[in-house]
Amino acid sequence: MPWLILGVIAVIIFGSLYPFSFNGAHPGLVTAFKQLTWARASRADQLRNVLMYVPLGFCLTLWMRPSFRKFWAVILSGVIGVLLSLSIEVSQVYVQRVPSFMDVALNMLGALLGAVVGLSWNTMSGWIKLPDNARTQSGDRNALLLVWLWIVWRLVDISLYISLARLKMALHPLLHLEISWFLVLRYLLLWLVVSLATLSYASRQRGNEALLIVIAVVVIGRILLVSPSFDSSELLALVLLLPALVAIHALRFLSATSIALLSMVTLYGIDQVLPVNLSQFHFSFDFFPFVDWITAGASLDLNALLRMLFLFAALIWLLKESALALRNAVIAVVTMVIGIEIFHLWQMGRSGSITRPAFALGVGLLMLAIERSRNNSKAA
Repeated sequence: MPWLILGVIAVIIFGSLYPFSFNGAHPGLVTAFKQLTWARASRADQLRNVLMYVPLGFCLTLWMRPSFRKFWAVILSGVIGVLLSLSIEVSQVYVQRVPSFMDVALNMLGALLGAVVGLSWNTMSGWIKLPDNARTQSGDRNALLLVWLWIVWRLVDISLYISLARLKMALHPLLHLEISWFLVLRYLLLWLVVSLATLSYASRQRGNEALLIVIAVVVIGRILLVSPSFDSSELLALVLLLPALVAIHALRFLSATSIALLSMVTLYGIDQVLPVNLSQFHFSFDFFPFVDWITAGASLDLNALLRMLFLFAALIWLLKESALALRNAVIAVVTMVIGIEIFHLWQMGRSGSITRPAFALGVGLLMLAIERSRNNSKAA
């Protein structure tokens, strides 16, 4: 949690002082403090000032909650938010910005709001009913592979060019909400799978923090380094993530992994089969991976490739978690993918390809090698 707090503070400092254009004047701290006014910014900037400090209050409350009561955790989060905001506002005197007490008030409001959300997260995370035999030590390396595939996929379009305009655009989805409920469900399902994998790998004591780290890496990475960063649908999915985790873990007739597995199979089927558009059989099957990209002269689409690897790894891992042997899970996923590729031979505008089955088999063999390596290390 301290590392998360430092990361959030770093983002706040960057967003508040970038591009660090220090002017020639060097007033004393008292003189600089006197330059603060109650000037109001635009409504968009006011909302950004609130939102920027929400993660700070959230992380501070989770960090302090074991040592302080709820009331004092919230109050201390607000005080730390005010002190940080006031320090940054005074620093803005030296970087040709307009310091304002109004910004301090809005930042405090954001920190307090984040603290309340943090208390809710802390309470609801305790409602997740893990099995009695949940491991106390870090475990499933294939779950860790799945988490890494997710992070790399979401950050693959990284660009090291950073600007204040880019940071403001990253908050655009919060200022102009455009919700697609289909995308909300899609993102929620993907994040649920990542959450289950994270909780499976991390120990019982560290599962909550590990999940927050994964969310923070993806969110902060996309805000700072990927364009476009997010859309409103994914942000809403993240809001619904913890309640969804609590709900599926509370079900008695169906396990969380079974729900995720059925949903992932449905999602993959929708992506690969719809719209159906059946026609007469036409044999058009590529027996060499990427032959369609090569003939079209297109460059390798890393985003699509990583998405494919993540989906196949997720399906295999969920089958394994649903009490199927890993080898059989690999066979089942490869067979399903081949079946869909053959079905494409009856669809208008589609053709079969060996590319997806080859990648499903490749990621499956990698997961088998990881499991074999873990078993050998245990035996040693």
